Amino acid sequence: MSNVRAITMPKWGIEMQEGLITGWTAQVGDTLAIGEPLLDVETDKIVNAVESPFAGTLRRILAQAGSAYAVGALLAVYADASVSEAQIDAFIAAFKPAATSFEPGGAEAPAVAVAAPVAPMAAAMPESAEGEGRVSPMARRLALKLGIDLASIKGTGPNGRISKEDVEQVAAAIAGTTPVHVNAAIRERLTPMRQTIARRLVESKQGIPHYRLERTVEMSALLAHRAAVHAAGGAKASVNDLIVRAVGLSLVAHPMLNAHLVGDEVVRYAAADVAIAVATPAGLLTPVLRAVETQSVAAIGAASRDLALRARAGKLLRTEIEGGTFTVSNLGMYGLDRFDAIINPPQVAILAVGAVRAAPVVRDGAVVAGTVCTLTLAADHRVIDGAAGAAFLDTLAQRLSQPATL
Repeated sequence: MSNVRAITMPKWGIEMQEGLITGWTAQVGDTLAIGEPLLDVETDKIVNAVESPFAGTLRRILAQAGSAYAVGALLAVYADASVSEAQIDAFIAAFKPAATSFEPGGAEAPAVAVAAPVAPMAAAMPESAEGEGRVSPMARRLALKLGIDLASIKGTGPNGRISKEDVEQVAAAIAGTTPVHVNAAIRERLTPMRQTIARRLVESKQGIPHYRLERTVEMSALLAHRAAVHAAGGAKASVNDLIVRAVGLSLVAHPMLNAHLVGDEVVRYAAADVAIAVATPAGLLTPVLRAVETQSVAAIGAASRDLALRARAGKLLRTEIEGGTFTVSNLGMYGLDRFDAIINPPQVAILAVGAVRAAPVVRDGAVVAGTVCTLTLAADHRVIDGAAGAAFLDTLAQRLSQPATL
């Protein structure tokens, strides 16, 4: 007796509802061992490499790259060479999603024994254009009024939905007139990652009483120190690496900002696990630098570059983007003098770093040319009072003005 086995969309975490197939590593006909790469799935945060949960031959791929599928959905079928295509068709037609796991391979759909050939079921008929979900009410009424067959119209909306404008275009073509200009539009469904980003930003903005404190810091001494280190053959470090190091040391001195708010409890952390915001083609990711207060600037720089590179390539591990106690977001490279950032819960604060720019400064009572950077702290007023936030910024400014302490 031969077995047919299902590959279903796994579940990573309680919040996951669906996953986006970004590509298949294996091909139909491949014989895979346990743990060999099978496909890549984008979830709410990262692209996950799904490994083969058991050994077998990949006989059928049902999920297409670029499409999203619900947790538990049938993605592919393994079967022995003795299993006919008709038997696989029957298995697919009878498949019902089983309980799904929280980790790849944690719980698989049960194997289905195939004892004899089963005639394949007829393919489901495509939904008619008359279906309620395929035609907008206005389009339906207009088509009825003009005597236009909806089945003859190709909808341009999501999933081929027919709009009023689609009906007007067809009516104009029939009448031989030039239709009213309709701007071309591209509709794209938000990826699971962007859906999660959108949901969390709304929750943060609506649920957290943000307030913001701004401090413009002179950076001349920091830049001179950095240049001297480089000239002496020291490890290359960016201004952001120095700022992250200064943030870590300042957080240790102000632990109320190095915290999470969980329900009605404030959880303060001894180590400063600083998340750095990285823009990627798929969305914003925040990989975490662990125990920044214990690391050298050179180590912070090397780790930051590695995390940013792998973030943009979609190669981060889940453990590398979770557990940050504070976030630094730097958009200075885009020439922004200052900007506001939104807190990433359960964290209670985030620092927005603007561009390092030339500006007049006052030294010893005289206005001279200098270099400054504007830092904007967003804090959760439920946990951090204004004076506490201001004290943190003051400590941070002192650290940056005394770079030898970094």
